[in-house]
Amino acid sequence: MKNILHPPDDIRCMKTLNKDKIKTTVQVHCLSINEKKLQGIVPLLKNYLMKIEKFKPIQHIADNKVEIYLSPELIKNWSGLPNDIQSALEKNSVTENDLKIKNVELTYENFSAEDLLRAILPADKEGLSSFTKIGHIVHVNLREHLLPFKSIIGDILFDKVQGCKSVVNKVNMIDNTYRNFHMELLKGENNMITAVKENNCTFKFDFSKVYWNSRLCTEHERIIKKLNQQDVLFDVFAGVGPFSIPAAKKRCIVYANDLNPESYKWLEYNAKANKISNEYFQSFNKDGADFIKTMIKKHLPINLENENNIFITMNLPALAVNFLANFEGLFNPDELPNITKTPLIFLYCFVKGENYTELAKELILENFNCNVSDIIDIFRVRTVSSLKEMMRVTIRLTREILTTENLRKRKFEDHEDNNTKRSKDGKEQEESR
Repeated sequence: MKNILHPPDDIRCMKTLNKDKIKTTVQVHCLSINEKKLQGIVPLLKNYLMKIEKFKPIQHIADNKVEIYLSPELIKNWSGLPNDIQSALEKNSVTENDLKIKNVELTYENFSAEDLLRAILPADKEGLSSFTKIGHIVHVNLREHLLPFKSIIGDILFDKVQGCKSVVNKVNMIDNTYRNFHMELLKGENNMITAVKENNCTFKFDFSKVYWNSRLCTEHERIIKKLNQQDVLFDVFAGVGPFSIPAAKKRCIVYANDLNPESYKWLEYNAKANKISNEYFQSFNKDGADFIKTMIKKHLPINLENENNIFITMNLPALAVNFLANFEGLFNPDELPNITKTPLIFLYCFVKGENYTELAKELILENFNCNVSDIIDIFRVRTVSSLKEMMRVTIRLTREILTTENLRKRKFEDHEDNNTKRSKDGKEQEESR
């Protein structure tokens, strides 16, 4: 169905916001009725009202009259109303004679940010597919062809996104060491210290110096729901605490680590701000490998002896897989008690390709000395871009891995055999053509 309630066509490729030019007139069918009939009429028409920003579909006018504006996309004449609605209106003494056509002027104020940007940005190229709100900050990632429009994009988002005080554009790739990126202020205050609420916790941080992705809120919640009181969480790349703080608030025993000094500062701040007891929370400012080799090595045996459920989150998708090898041979056999409850790793990674589940499995097996059977779940968290997926791989951390002496011995012969068979079958098929 064509959208009639859209901005004017002549604003395409506007680079400087001119609100006066964003005006259009549409013809709308309007029922004019006595105000006394309103209570019986509105429930009949609630699905057919004209719905657009800052426009009242029910307007009181003089002489106890009310005008009810109907959606021009749905109602083009009296017969456009379903027969049962027509009959119900007529029982209330409202007939086709009460339906009038009125010209309604729509302005900049009536259109959403999405409507305006869709009308303004080039039609033959990919538009601004999404933006993210982090507290008072609206964050965009503009592709090169949208940079000439960055000023008007900033103006529109600043105006239209509720609570927005700053609009920023990412200007380079995320720094792999500290997971932050340089930003360009498009509109508003140059204040990057913000706060967000997630999973019954408040997180404050400097968005220009730490990593935060609001699109991972649901994933954070999924993991927190897997944890119970007195479970143990080792958070290797904790950031400002989206896994660690809610887990500790749930009275899990949490060891949270991040290499970035700014992330570590806000991690500690957020623990105090959310009234997390030191009984349940310890924080560290170490490299991930160092944290595994020292703090996990120190605290894992104790918690295994206590038969606690143990979870390890590794949320550094671009690099986390490279840290898995630090678990191999972490202990001498006599340093580790017999395992009755196997620790689980939630490893996050990026893969590119259509068969993302197999690609994630192959990535783990190429970088970690585990069996195929140790990979117990592969879950697609979100689509990052075309054919690029963020995955969560759940790995069973067995005693064999933790005490192995053959650090780089591969244990996925069945996996290799399947790949060899597929390759052989494909070659035979090619030769038969």
